Amino acid sequence: MRNSKMPKVLASVLAASLAFGSVGYAAPAGGENGKSTYSQDQKIVARVDAERAIEHIKYLSKEIGTRPGGLEAEKKSADYIAKTLKSYGYDVEYQYFPVADQYIANVGFSDGTSWEMAAAPNGALSDTAVKAEVVYVEGGTSANDFSDVRGKVVLMARATSTADYRAQVDNAVKAGAAGVILQSLVGSRGNYGQTFNPSLTTKYNVPVFGAAFIQGEWLKEQIAKEPVEISLTATHYTNLQSVNVIATKEAKSKDKDVKEVILGAHHDSVVGAPGANDNASGVGLMLELARVYKGYNTDKTLKFIAFGSEERGLLGSRYYVNQLTQEQRDQIEAVFVPDMVATNYDKASNLYAMTPDGSTNIVTDSTGQAGARLGNSDILPGTFGSSDHVPFHQAGIPAALFIWMGIDSWDPLVYHIEKVYHTPQDTIEDNISAERMQSALDIIGSGLFDVVRKKTPGNN
Repeated sequence: MRNSKMPKVLASVLAASLAFGSVGYAAPAGGENGKSTYSQDQKIVARVDAERAIEHIKYLSKEIGTRPGGLEAEKKSADYIAKTLKSYGYDVEYQYFPVADQYIANVGFSDGTSWEMAAAPNGALSDTAVKAEVVYVEGGTSANDFSDVRGKVVLMARATSTADYRAQVDNAVKAGAAGVILQSLVGSRGNYGQTFNPSLTTKYNVPVFGAAFIQGEWLKEQIAKEPVEISLTATHYTNLQSVNVIATKEAKSKDKDVKEVILGAHHDSVVGAPGANDNASGVGLMLELARVYKGYNTDKTLKFIAFGSEERGLLGSRYYVNQLTQEQRDQIEAVFVPDMVATNYDKASNLYAMTPDGSTNIVTDSTGQAGARLGNSDILPGTFGSSDHVPFHQAGIPAALFIWMGIDSWDPLVYHIEKVYHTPQDTIEDNISAERMQSALDIIGSGLFDVVRKKTPGNN
């Protein structure tokens, strides 16, 4: 889920949510607690397993770790996804596309551990480490804030304005700092700040890094106990390519005008974040449904797509859509996009089916009806323009995002995504709920299956 385009959730979200809950889809008799009386639902809910999906999350977020778009870790992620889909019997292809340069920082510790941060393009960029003691400086916008920092790495909470944090860096360098780490701030919604590339107008001969809020807090805790020496390196990655992974299951229908349905989830993460919920969870859901769907005939061609570089501007999904002819676009009936579908954050209380303009379509309708049949009150509609459903929507293709979120009833402009979103704390231990993953699997899986399943007499 991209941060740069996090939307305001409009008042229509609340209105839609309330309407859905009061006059929406009614559950059929016997449909409660996931026990739908519809046989097509049981073909999904009886087979999907949250723990299987979480095993994929574990591999992506722990074995591979951070997966910035265009870097080697993202390619490892693509290979894992492709290998998994091939093991289920799917035809799989890679779709590569160019992406902009990355400036990645590394902070190493004496015990061998290291943290990934983002580096300032105008700071020193070298694989040769700067090794020095790290000290915390309060403020930093005045030259008088610095004393005894020569030859040391200076950690500061970044000032709120770009001009002020540039002044912080300038003052630290003039005071003789060997490196600068700016700690990100807590966001307006209480979310912990993520890593960032400091925007500097002056070229410096020392490394300048943008740390996640929690990385700064951890460093301050260590400094308070004893002196801490760290090593800083920063690399400029060029000529980058990101990658989409596409698996296809051809329809069994004899209809010459066969429609296509897509289940797609981005597999990259932001710099410094293992991306367990954002978005290894969406990939885990996609792979688990791909496993189950392989055993069923469908009347629609089904594609499972892992999009690259979503966090860098929806680049993978936008590239995919832009490569399609108008005829190919017209063949796509629906696009399901799971993004952040397993958080354990208690305030993210509902699974939403979101469209960029709040409109309903075959995706929101099918999952809403599935939730009603399953007796599951979690699924709600809403407005959200911040993931890979957007390029499809803009091309006139019905698409919706699925995400766990909470919205305060007293103010629909206040909404909750987990505090550890886009941070080093987005881990499988700290931010994944098997229960919520199972709910998402049941609802999305059943809604999707109702769209693509092979219709038989008496089962339309």
